[in-house]
Amino acid sequence: MNKLNWIINRHVLSALCAAPLLLNGAYALAEEATPTVAAVVAPAEPAPPYTLSFNLGLYSNYIFRGVNNSNTPALQGGIDYAHSSGLYAGTWFSTIDPQVSAGNHQEIDLYGGYAHTFDSGVGVNFMGNYYWYPDHNKEGGLTHTYDSFEASAGVSYKFLTYTYYNMLTRNYGAVDSKNAEYHELKAAYKLPVGDLNLLAKVGYANAHQSPDADQGDFSIGLSRDFALPGAGKPIEGFSAGGYYTNTFDSAPTDNNGKTLTFYIKRTW
Repeated sequence: MNKLNWIINRHVLSALCAAPLLLNGAYALAEEATPTVAAVVAPAEPAPPYTLSFNLGLYSNYIFRGVNNSNTPALQGGIDYAHSSGLYAGTWFSTIDPQVSAGNHQEIDLYGGYAHTFDSGVGVNFMGNYYWYPDHNKEGGLTHTYDSFEASAGVSYKFLTYTYYNMLTRNYGAVDSKNAEYHELKAAYKLPVGDLNLLAKVGYANAHQSPDADQGDFSIGLSRDFALPGAGKPIEGFSAGGYYTNTFDSAPTDNNGKTLTFYIKRTW
């Protein structure tokens, strides 16, 4: 009886030892017979080396360097193309007040440039911007239309950006205004409360016409990004905010005083 038990136990032990080998062989055969998931599913296409984005917003007024260019709400929007090399191009438009801009009803900007951020966190941005006014209207003291071309160079680090602008043509057609300069320091900081963004800037324009044409401006405000509920998933890309603008070191006019601006915008 003991001998029989020994024989049975020996066969059981042999079967247990052989089972992994048999299972491994069966798995190998099944693996050869059945294509893997990687072989069935086509590899994902690489992401394109560029992005194309759109934006559209409604503003209570159009403020540009401390000057109110619209006494009524302004519709603004644009298209931006950015390549992984750092090159970019785009267009932007805004409705404007014809009483402020010699009868022109809209402004269209056509721009392009190069931007790059180094490993240190320092960024550079070089851009050329053509300000186009399709109505081609002039004003009494202007010898050309408002159309102008401006070059700029900027440097940024973390939330601060400084940009130098130089008008390579006449400054909106004004006499003796070529090479008008504008210096701008901006800050964009994410606050730790309420998902709010703090926006602030100070700028100074040297018009090269007369000391009376020089002007400084500043603004400060808050904005918040949000999404709207949708049928399937939330509609992303919205932002809304408001900011206060004022000027200094300039003669007060009807369109460069204290202004409060509100807006809502979507980027996609």
